[in-house]
Amino acid sequence: MHSGRLLWIVLGLLAAAGLALVFNGDGKIVGLDDDQFASLAYYGAWGLVLASTAVLMLRTRLGEALRGAAIWFLAFVVLIGLYTFLPDLASLKNRLMAALVPGTLVAIGAPEGNRFMALRGRDDHFRLDGSIDGEPVSFIVDTGASVVAMDRAIAETIGIDTARLRFSHEVMTANGIARAAQIRLDSVRVGDIVRHDVPAAVTEGEGLGVALLGMSFLNTLTSFDFRGDRLILTD
Repeated sequence: MHSGRLLWIVLGLLAAAGLALVFNGDGKIVGLDDDQFASLAYYGAWGLVLASTAVLMLRTRLGEALRGAAIWFLAFVVLIGLYTFLPDLASLKNRLMAALVPGTLVAIGAPEGNRFMALRGRDDHFRLDGSIDGEPVSFIVDTGASVVAMDRAIAETIGIDTARLRFSHEVMTANGIARAAQIRLDSVRVGDIVRHDVPAAVTEGEGLGVALLGMSFLNTLTSFDFRGDRLILTD
């Protein structure tokens, strides 16, 4: 195969692998973690380059072989550069996901712990997609809420029998004090963060159609930090 054509094939495969890493949203590509897939693409490209160079050396004259080696050297530089900047590509992918998919909590990584980021919505709230007891729920992050809180409608969608609840307590929300029934949730998940046996409350009356992710969840984190239009959660 002509060296120039093979070079374009290698670069095309690397570009395809890079795009797959940037736009992959679930952390898995063909059954592999992002890091495993990146390593496979990297070492696979190296193997193809080395094998092709050996074949080229055997099938061409010295001058053509040297020219091909120079071309492959440039390919090596590009390959090493792509591998070096893979963490930056992963970070870019996560930021794109957070911006393009409202409610997405994305991992941003850090040596000191598992860190996640969400962007403020157009309504000035931080909205997160998650689940309660395995059922999908939309949350609004509310540091003014003492516990995870939801209205009757949401409670019923996740399987809570609200007819048996006693609304004899009061909870603090961003809208003030509300009468509520205290409960405990088996699990609360946002992104990759999961907490079990979480104190919560079901409030009387109609709500906003979303649950409030209050301090009974947020206080279990290592930290949570509002930085302008970004929310940073550290697990």
